[in-house]
Amino acid sequence: MGADGMGAPPENVLQALLSYIQFTDEDAELLKRMGPEVRRFFPRVVERFYEAIYRTPEALKVFTGGAAQIERQRDRLSAWLEGLIGGVYDDVYLERRARIGRTHVKHELDQRWMFAAMNIVRRELHAALTEIGWPEDERTRGHTAIDKICDVELAMMLETYREDYTSRVQMNERLATLGQIAASIGHELRNPLAVIQTSLQLLGRRVDDERAKRHVKKIGDQIGLCNAIITDLLELARDRPPERHRLDLVDLVRATLPEVPRSEGVTITGRLPSEMVAVLVDSSQIRQIIVNLVLNAVQAVGPTGEVTVTVRALEDGRGELRVEDNGPGLPTDVVRRLFEPLFTTRSAGTGLGLALCRRITEKHGGEISGGNRSEGGACFVVTLPPADRSAS
Repeated sequence: MGADGMGAPPENVLQALLSYIQFTDEDAELLKRMGPEVRRFFPRVVERFYEAIYRTPEALKVFTGGAAQIERQRDRLSAWLEGLIGGVYDDVYLERRARIGRTHVKHELDQRWMFAAMNIVRRELHAALTEIGWPEDERTRGHTAIDKICDVELAMMLETYREDYTSRVQMNERLATLGQIAASIGHELRNPLAVIQTSLQLLGRRVDDERAKRHVKKIGDQIGLCNAIITDLLELARDRPPERHRLDLVDLVRATLPEVPRSEGVTITGRLPSEMVAVLVDSSQIRQIIVNLVLNAVQAVGPTGEVTVTVRALEDGRGELRVEDNGPGLPTDVVRRLFEPLFTTRSAGTGLGLALCRRITEKHGGEISGGNRSEGGACFVVTLPPADRSAS
């Protein structure tokens, strides 16, 4: 996210923008002094902002969580306005703004509405400044400061769109390469693996020695792992659109967990509500997400450990799947790269599973994130769209 697009550190972006637009310490001080007097106009700014959204169906579609989500966003807009005229524009300010921009990208907010929304904010702040009765010379400089900081905000948000576009281009290039590999060798590998698996089953019936049986089982597990890798490769290459149906996420998780291989020392606990968590999804694709995330957690904890899978319904109707483990956690320097194809922190990993999880989740209009738990271990969270009651 460098200012010149060539790898400059993120903290240089804000300073480059402020310098380019000639945003001075005097501008920052004016905005800070303006804050206490303009703050009382924030409810009006928020109201005008959402009036525009409500009368624009295409913009309103971004709020998939309905009225509950919009109410939360009203509070966040007020907090955003506080930061806009707070007078402190440092690395913390940049990171907060970058997170907002990434959220816009994640929710596929059309950049047209971002520009239109900023125009509403700009206009209402100018109107508020006019009403507070500052001397004309200060008011003129205040209007200029408002324009400058709004332009900086837009530029930072556009930077997140550029960052996302670059990431997607790189990902698509990798996926294209994977597709070529999968098309040429994926199906060919299935044939010898099927022969090996059949022969292993016949051999297993003739083996009486307990130690030999354990080795036969290990071979079978590795064959299953190879088939899973091939499946992930083919799914990434195929990029099949989801066939959505209304189903209970609780039932799907309950049926899937027993299929995940684990050693005897690993415990998988399902925290599943008694009531239905209805989502509108492709059951086979969401099953892949469950298997991949839980299998990753099982592998992370090693021969002994605990994996917890939690399902719940969020206030806005979306379903949430949370997979946690008590393993060593994720290295802090790789968290942002977790979902890149071919990126892995394990020596025996392929870097395909999480990339596939991300693609499936985004195809469903959901969200996926990964990070570390404060008490140790890793946590992955997937949110899925609520089921339309009329869906079959």
